[in-house]
Amino acid sequence: MVLGAFIVFVFALSCPLFGAQEFHVAPHGSDNADGSTQSPFATVERARDAVRELKRAQGGALKQPLTVFVHGGTYRLSRTLLFTPEDSGTADCPVVYRAYRDEKPVISGGRPITGWKETIVAGKTLWVADIPEVREGKWHFRQLWAGEDRRTLARNPNQGFFRVTAVPDLNLKVSYQVPQKRFQFAPGEISRWENLDDVAVVMMTFWVSVRRHIADLDEAGHMVTLEYPNTHRLTDGFGNPPALARYYVENAFEILDAPGEWYLNRKTGKLYYMPMPGEKISEARFVAPVLERLMSLEGDARSGRYVEHLHFRGLTFAHCEWWMPRNDPSGFYQRQGSAPVPGAIRFYGARHCALELCAIAHVSQHAIHFSRGCERNRVVGCQIFDTGTGGIRVGEAERNGVIRPDENGIVHDHPSEETHHIEITDNHIYSGGRTFHGSHGIWIGPSYDNLVAHNHIHDFYYSGISVGWTWGLGKSVARGNIVEYNHVHDIGQGWLNDMGAIYTLGSQPGTIIRYNLLHDVQHSAYIGRGVYFDNGSSNMLVEKNITYNTSTAGFGQSFGKGNVIRNNIFAFGRDAQLEPNGGSPKLPPGNNFTYERNIVYWEKGHNVLRVKWNDTDVALRENLYWQEGGGEIRFGPESWEQWRARGMDEGSLVAGPLFVDPARRDFRLKPDSPALKIVFEPFDLSQVGPRQALLRELAK
Repeated sequence: MVLGAFIVFVFALSCPLFGAQEFHVAPHGSDNADGSTQSPFATVERARDAVRELKRAQGGALKQPLTVFVHGGTYRLSRTLLFTPEDSGTADCPVVYRAYRDEKPVISGGRPITGWKETIVAGKTLWVADIPEVREGKWHFRQLWAGEDRRTLARNPNQGFFRVTAVPDLNLKVSYQVPQKRFQFAPGEISRWENLDDVAVVMMTFWVSVRRHIADLDEAGHMVTLEYPNTHRLTDGFGNPPALARYYVENAFEILDAPGEWYLNRKTGKLYYMPMPGEKISEARFVAPVLERLMSLEGDARSGRYVEHLHFRGLTFAHCEWWMPRNDPSGFYQRQGSAPVPGAIRFYGARHCALELCAIAHVSQHAIHFSRGCERNRVVGCQIFDTGTGGIRVGEAERNGVIRPDENGIVHDHPSEETHHIEITDNHIYSGGRTFHGSHGIWIGPSYDNLVAHNHIHDFYYSGISVGWTWGLGKSVARGNIVEYNHVHDIGQGWLNDMGAIYTLGSQPGTIIRYNLLHDVQHSAYIGRGVYFDNGSSNMLVEKNITYNTSTAGFGQSFGKGNVIRNNIFAFGRDAQLEPNGGSPKLPPGNNFTYERNIVYWEKGHNVLRVKWNDTDVALRENLYWQEGGGEIRFGPESWEQWRARGMDEGSLVAGPLFVDPARRDFRLKPDSPALKIVFEPFDLSQVGPRQALLRELAK
């Protein structure tokens, strides 16, 4: 042992790599090489260790910036790529891991599946691969990719949902949070399949999707008993009476019946796949996840030992799988927003670090999580897609001031462990929530002074951007968050409820939501808004946004205080254009919100409000309302005259705003627009979404 240490020490003193300002990594390299262009390392881990050695040789700190160039190819990790404080750079001498020139390196936590054979089983023409590690209990996975395409774990029905037919324990007089464990289904939807204990029922209720295994099945009575209760009662929202929940089942060989579906038998280790039209077994390129996390930056904010000035540029991170514990009776990981689900890349006690022009894809969890003690980090110009949960998570899933333990069971309550000043800009985040469906493109918990700007977010089943996450009017860490110039669309898609393109919770002084383009928000049963101020959202400004094609209002507030909503365009809400306070506790006197100088525009036959608005503790003034094609303007059951007689909308107008082309969703105003009479200030949203000039400059 001593002799070996001495040999390593002599090598360190004599190794020529210590004169370098760059290292190279390539698939054809060797970890016994010197890391030069001509003799690259084979793994990123070896390059990381070489940086550590260089720092030690230079007295503990780099004397020049250092770049690790990662050449094109796939680097398969056997364990999580870990960076600690000893891997840090400095402000003057950062450490950068970046793609070499225009090459495309992929850091993968997956493993290729090979040895496919064609077979016929139960009348089905399938491909089958034998995986001994699965049969031996050493490996199991629930995701599979063919090239860049996620394949579907066998499910029933193949598209859409079934609907629960009856719930014997349902009591609508008690809280919606009282869950049920049994439900009745229609004949043929669930059967006593082989390996029934592996089958999961995935239920859509309210704003959550919940995955539960089957404990018992009465096939004759069409009754299923779940291993643990659902987290909410088995309805698709509230209503009177509410529709019962929708669901699908997955992971049984017997329901493997559509091209692109697959099934893994844990007991036999056989992986079955029904090929897509045109797929050839000789060209099969399948990957399954092995690792639970791809990369982790692990510092200690409380002791002041951060990972810092570590940048990653142009790298692709792919293929990993975190799965919720099966013995999770509380449904903690399946709560609103799937907020507790961890990230494939985790920052913990990290500052001044960055992911730039990277791609993160093909994972079951959030792509990125800025956990405890993170500050002044950036995610810029990244492509984040095909995630099982959300895109980027900032902070922790705490509620009402209760400090929850982290995933290691440690409780953190020190100010140094707050997470703040995270910049999330110019990213494309899409196709998320593929496994845990109630997820966001960007989720920010009790965190402050973050910037979310110029992102393009779409194709999620719950909300687009969410900020705050402290319920009610009590104390919150959230404040000063800026959400601007984002393009958010195709949210909800009829899967869940109670959502918004931008959704907030709790008091957030100084938070501003401005210059966002928000459209096509579709709920299943209730509430699909452009901007949604939920439970206690307070002290925020919403201005110069455009929302359209929402299933309910462009803006709505549950309850809160001191919000200002001004100079926005809210167009083409389906069920309503403005939704008032609802379900609020008794609030002290004061302005709940100010709604001024907005243009509200909708199609003929619709209304401004769905119900009568009795709350007068608001200020509505100088707005412009117009129903396309003219006609009577109604606020719930009230006429415009009755509405005004109650002191509402002083200085407001009923007039056509003269948009350039509302049918094509061109909401620019013509020069003679009446909206200018209410001092409406025209604004330009042509710069929403990622700034291409900035990305080109960053790529140099």
